[in-house]
Amino acid sequence: MTTIVLIDDHFLMVSGLKMIIGGQKDLQVVGTAKDAESAIETVRANKPDVTVLDISLPKTNGLDIIAKLKSESEGSKILILTMYEDRQYVQRAIDNGASGYLPKKAVENDLIYSIRTVARGEIYIHPSLVKDLVNKYKRNSEYHSGQLSTPESLAWNGLSSREREVLIFVAKGFSNKEIGAKLFISEKTVATHRLKGMEKLNLISKSDLVDLIFFKLMLLKK
Repeated sequence: MTTIVLIDDHFLMVSGLKMIIGGQKDLQVVGTAKDAESAIETVRANKPDVTVLDISLPKTNGLDIIAKLKSESEGSKILILTMYEDRQYVQRAIDNGASGYLPKKAVENDLIYSIRTVARGEIYIHPSLVKDLVNKYKRNSEYHSGQLSTPESLAWNGLSSREREVLIFVAKGFSNKEIGAKLFISEKTVATHRLKGMEKLNLISKSDLVDLIFFKLMLLKK
């Protein structure tokens, strides 16, 4: 059973989400909150697998409490559900530790799919928000048997297998401690592989890393 906390200050929105999620046998809403303070308390008390978080909260930008929410429930994933669709918000959300981004205009099937996706430790970005990402990597690029020949993609081939493993886990939202436990290496070693990999790819932010890996995997699925 995947446990979920809903954080949104609109009563009707929360009621609707609870109804949609409640119809799924594998999903359960274990708590709700309407502001930053109660959100932190609710996540601390319930330790949910997934926290569905709105950006617009009273006196607070939801993106600013992502790290705190994750620290209150180790391994918990954050799914942003918002009316904002600007790529800058998506980038900031991923950089701050979110595992998914979904616009409120999405249909209920998208909500259920996105919750299950981030709960598995994968990144979810709604298709309507992927257009800019695709255009970014298609620009000045060539396709060769499903591979993209951008400098970033070519540099990816130069990473060690361990660096690739670490960066994929980073892109999926795992902390250095969680990655170390999965790969049976120390946090310090994870940090070293992470830094070297990012340097080789000439990437600055986590969102750039997510962009590259997400797009690369999307091509391989074609």
